[in-house]
Amino acid sequence: MIKHVHVSDCDSTQELLKEQLNNLSSPETILVSCENQISGRGRGENKWNAMPGTLCFSLNLRAHSVMSYTALEVAVIISNFFEMKGKKLKLKWPNDLWNEHSKKCAGILIQANQHFLLTGIGLNLFSQEEEFGGIYSAGFEFDKKSWSAEIAQFIIDNRYTDLESLRKDWLARCVHLNQMVRITEGNEVFEGIFQGLGENGEAEVCTGGQINRLYNGSLRLIS
Repeated sequence: MIKHVHVSDCDSTQELLKEQLNNLSSPETILVSCENQISGRGRGENKWNAMPGTLCFSLNLRAHSVMSYTALEVAVIISNFFEMKGKKLKLKWPNDLWNEHSKKCAGILIQANQHFLLTGIGLNLFSQEEEFGGIYSAGFEFDKKSWSAEIAQFIIDNRYTDLESLRKDWLARCVHLNQMVRITEGNEVFEGIFQGLGENGEAEVCTGGQINRLYNGSLRLIS
């Protein structure tokens, strides 16, 4: 059973989720969603800008059996959710979802917090900005509270127990598998062919016959 907290405005659903968890006397799954997120965060120093077609919500999840696979797992489950609704999404390492026009339409941010992983999701059902994409091509009226609850419940009900199945499903949706990529990790830049995921969810990039294993960073396709 999910405890659902829906508010009109908040700085960050993850920060509000932290507050809710601090007041818990026993373990419980809490979903926090909002009509308008003012200061949403992406990975690193990136910002997640809320728009009229954006869903912003956070929930506490148990980690995948391989914890570093959790964000990858959530991305696959979200893509499965929208595939049921007739929309095929692609995945970009490590935590982005792309629409059919190869534009980012969703991102996932996970932070460790005591016994839980705080999982923040920003998702554009539709977009009015050139830089970002939407899952749907046109805007429509929708209820943010009910959409957030439906997706959150789907995530909880469809967790992966088998790592190989998860890896296979992620790679099947990967937009850059066997493509030339550039990954910036700290002050280092690696270019090569993206060949897959390692046992901890790291990117395996082949450069000059050598496999580089990258655990964090920003990936760009090289055309």
